Amino acid sequence: MDVASPATRTLPVVDAAGTPRERGRAHGEELRPLIGAGIDRWATDLGTAHGLDPDDYLRDFLGSTGYLATAARWTPDLLDEVRGIAEGARMPFERVAAYNLLDEEWAYARSRRTGTSAPGCTVVGLRQAGTGIPVLAQTMDIPSLHDGTQAVLRLASDQGPTTLAFTYAGMIGLNGCNEEGVAVVVNNLAMLASSTLGLPVAFVVRGVLGCATLAAAAAFLRGVPHAIGQHYAIGAPDGFVSLECSASGVTEDAAAGDRVLHTNHPLVSADLTGDPEPLYAGSRTRERYAYLREHGPTLADREAAERALADTSVPVSLGADRRSMTFGAISVELTVPPRLRVAPGPPHQTPFVDVGFAAGSAARAA
Repeated sequence: MDVASPATRTLPVVDAAGTPRERGRAHGEELRPLIGAGIDRWATDLGTAHGLDPDDYLRDFLGSTGYLATAARWTPDLLDEVRGIAEGARMPFERVAAYNLLDEEWAYARSRRTGTSAPGCTVVGLRQAGTGIPVLAQTMDIPSLHDGTQAVLRLASDQGPTTLAFTYAGMIGLNGCNEEGVAVVVNNLAMLASSTLGLPVAFVVRGVLGCATLAAAAAFLRGVPHAIGQHYAIGAPDGFVSLECSASGVTEDAAAGDRVLHTNHPLVSADLTGDPEPLYAGSRTRERYAYLREHGPTLADREAAERALADTSVPVSLGADRRSMTFGAISVELTVPPRLRVAPGPPHQTPFVDVGFAAGSAARAA
């Protein structure tokens, strides 16, 4: 698959409506070439890393975990959407389902002693000077094999608010916002307790985006079992909630208030398992967090948050020449409806573009 330069690439925006299965089929059909190329690269990488046929490895992964059964219990509509993606993309369901278990496959690989530390993400939440409007922003760092498959899903439903989800082609969502002004961004916290019977991160993210209020989104996060240690920052017009979640429970950072700064180490949860230091060193989480704290007084508006995410000194933004890269970044101004901007690649190389809620509208340069 040829990957366009970060400075010139376009961002596909997929309009999908109807039942969950129909939304998934629309996603799978429109992004079929990207899904096929991305899954092929991912499967090849899995086979090399584990010394197995990738389908044998994925069969073991799905067979020895209860992620899909938990998704069927808590978010059956989203599992049905995954089935639709597989149908639209003309791919085996098992491959597409596993492709949606990003953080969970990392944890499974580490349990087999064949995985590397999870990549790091950087989160900034603030109230803009003057207006007080909340802004929530994030870099999304994942393996660079996904580069070139960046997309946004614009998902309309009779059962909840229209959602904009930033993702890689074939996945139900990495982060995003909905038309009621609710947004969610995440940080992997692999050093917290995990469970093969919890709800996978992508399904939690989309579950949050199905909520119409900040309170409902926080209640959803507190009510579901969590598969993986993960920080979820939720924003809405009335403020932020910062929750560190693990298989053992949910801990709120009550000090977050009008500002949320987070990287890839827990700030409030004490639910550590094993020695976290290799994970901390590998993701440079402390260095990135120190950078955010140092520049905190200058983080006064959306543009300042985007500049912080484009930093190359720590660095916060990583190019695709690394095994793990900054796949993209988002910033959301939390009005109703919110205003979403997406950088479909490392933000120090890739311009942010505006993505609106109007059906049929394309991403456009800001």
